[in-house]
Amino acid sequence: MKRLLRSKRGLGTPVANLIVLTAAVLLSVTVTAFAMNVTTSQVQKESLFIATSHVWYTNSSYSVGAIAVTNIGPTDAVLNRITVKGLQCAWNGSDNFVVYCKINQSLPADLMYVRTLTNGGNNTITVGNEPFVFTVAEEGLTLKSGWTIMFYVVIPDRIMVYDLGQPIRIVISTTQAVYCTETNVQAV
Repeated sequence: MKRLLRSKRGLGTPVANLIVLTAAVLLSVTVTAFAMNVTTSQVQKESLFIATSHVWYTNSSYSVGAIAVTNIGPTDAVLNRITVKGLQCAWNGSDNFVVYCKINQSLPADLMYVRTLTNGGNNTITVGNEPFVFTVAEEGLTLKSGWTIMFYVVIPDRIMVYDLGQPIRIVISTTQAVYCTETNVQAV
């Protein structure tokens, strides 16, 4: 035993490197697990479902898009932007504008084409034999958990006659995510 204690030999270089490497890996795994736990528990999970989407081409000066979105997540969502065919739609512009209606139920029926939408006031639109009042959007809209929002987007400068029958992309942006859908352009 005395001879073992008096020995000046230490651990070999490979064994020492293995111990240092193991300690570094264990430390990094612990720090990563802690960071993942903190970040995932702080992020609110939002989830939207695009129930329906349509785009109708009437003529070169009037086209309409219709979108219905249901918040199926546990938290409220803030809708910041609607993009059709790669261009952002103005919430309340002179030519491009958005009218919306929030309901505390699922979509009663598919959204139909509406020929006369104005940005000067409220629009009453019948969806599934039930009248709904659509108001002009001013800015980002909040959507409560479990609620549905129906949009009509007037987009005269985005849709052309050459788009008929072609799929176009509609993107809805929120504070936490981006939701995309494609729909074929329909003639009226």
